[in-house]
Amino acid sequence: MAFSVKFNDVDLSTIVDGFTAITRNIGAGWTNTVQHNPIIGADFTQNSINSKSITVNFIANVKLDRFTSVRKSLASALNVKQPAALIFDDDPNQVWWAVPDGTPTLDESSFYQAVGSITFLVPSGVSESVETNILNASNSGGSLGTITNNSDGSVDVEINNTGNLEAFPTIEITNVHENGYIAIPGQNGAIEIGKRQEADGATSPMSENLYFSTSDTNFSHFKDVAPGTPNPQNNWLATNGKLEFQKDGLRLKDKGTVGSKQGVAGGMKVMTLPADSNGHVGAVNFYSYFNIFAWAGAFGQTGVLQVLFTDINDKLVAGYGITKGDMSGNEASMKCWVGGNSPREYASNNFISNNGEGNGAGSMNNISFNEKTGHSDFVKTGSQLKFYWKGSRIEAIVPELETVEIAKVYIYIGQYVQSNKFMTNLSLRNIWFRKDNVDVWHNIPNRYATGSKIIVNMNGKDTVVINGMPAIQEKIRGTEPFSIPPGRSTLKILQSTWNTTPPIVQISYKERNL
Repeated sequence: MAFSVKFNDVDLSTIVDGFTAITRNIGAGWTNTVQHNPIIGADFTQNSINSKSITVNFIANVKLDRFTSVRKSLASALNVKQPAALIFDDDPNQVWWAVPDGTPTLDESSFYQAVGSITFLVPSGVSESVETNILNASNSGGSLGTITNNSDGSVDVEINNTGNLEAFPTIEITNVHENGYIAIPGQNGAIEIGKRQEADGATSPMSENLYFSTSDTNFSHFKDVAPGTPNPQNNWLATNGKLEFQKDGLRLKDKGTVGSKQGVAGGMKVMTLPADSNGHVGAVNFYSYFNIFAWAGAFGQTGVLQVLFTDINDKLVAGYGITKGDMSGNEASMKCWVGGNSPREYASNNFISNNGEGNGAGSMNNISFNEKTGHSDFVKTGSQLKFYWKGSRIEAIVPELETVEIAKVYIYIGQYVQSNKFMTNLSLRNIWFRKDNVDVWHNIPNRYATGSKIIVNMNGKDTVVINGMPAIQEKIRGTEPFSIPPGRSTLKILQSTWNTTPPIVQISYKERNL
């Protein structure tokens, strides 16, 4: 069996006829820094790992046009703009992120056989494992390490890093009990998330969670509107149809009928906000998270989905939605609506309603509402309205809404009457909302609700992600990500002192080697 060298997913052994030598040396080399000692010699200050060079030598046997094809094929395979994966057959679980360095050679002086060499530069000087190690409750106590839950709500984690360099783990914490604070101390550092002093109960102003569809899986708290009820955002949308829970969330069951001046047939449900702990209904300061699935299974499918927030008299305050009126292609839009003295569409952002797989959609790829994502939210703080879109929030200031309370939440799903092809997947999979700044003594709905997921990436752009959304602002200033050393080491997961229910913990990391 021929020895394989793969670079950028190309098996170079399919281009040449064999590898005669590989020079990887030991480690990447070290650069030492010393300071002159006036008495004798020098004092050691520090050292650093260099970048690494790897050279492979190969042969190419003579065939018709053989040397020409080798030159062209190798040049094509090696032409990368950034480090790509370099994997050797004798160490298949280690990848070097490398770029070709200098000029690859091909000596054609022999009529029968050409010899050549390629030198790769590994800027980091290290390799990492192809496979990701995952330590969780199901394999605790095995070769990767042990997770131990403690009666005080903390978790001890022993990790066995079999690489010869430090690794940068991703730590996934699922809160089994509501919680306000996470600290992760380890041998090489510590990071803290949330608020150390967050209490389980206090005098507000604080927030109160009002509803979670995760504990109302059929959305039974949302009721069908009465026949003839107008859509709060636009009466052009008929509401005589029916919505019901189907497989993953609320979907359109029956389009119903439309009036002569209406162009969308659909159904609508409504919920009046539950009273807060003071017995008051309505929220000037309000937050809602919702998860939307919008994937057209074929070109030309259409549909409308809205999450609308109104006052007690059904007057629109704000709304968030998906519209797809494209009856030939696959373009849809995320919409933001605002109420007040001049109700209007405030923002519209187009996207391709695929499943986030790309297929040439470029910047319009559906990274927001596909099968795996869907995370969205809306915030009202006095006159300030914010709508989540692609990692940030669209902001609107509507002065006349400063003291207006959100009292009802409407959900609408419909289909354009001129289209007979409804979107394969158009559903509201999850929704929850809370009221902010409730001035009363009560059990605080803490910043991390039961079931919420916190991901801490020790080596990534989004260091902290909560419920699928970037949350770097939750990291406590002065604490930073850290690595785990080679061999066995321990880290600890600490929570708010009043929370004695351990969370579910999973650690994943790639081993790194010189």
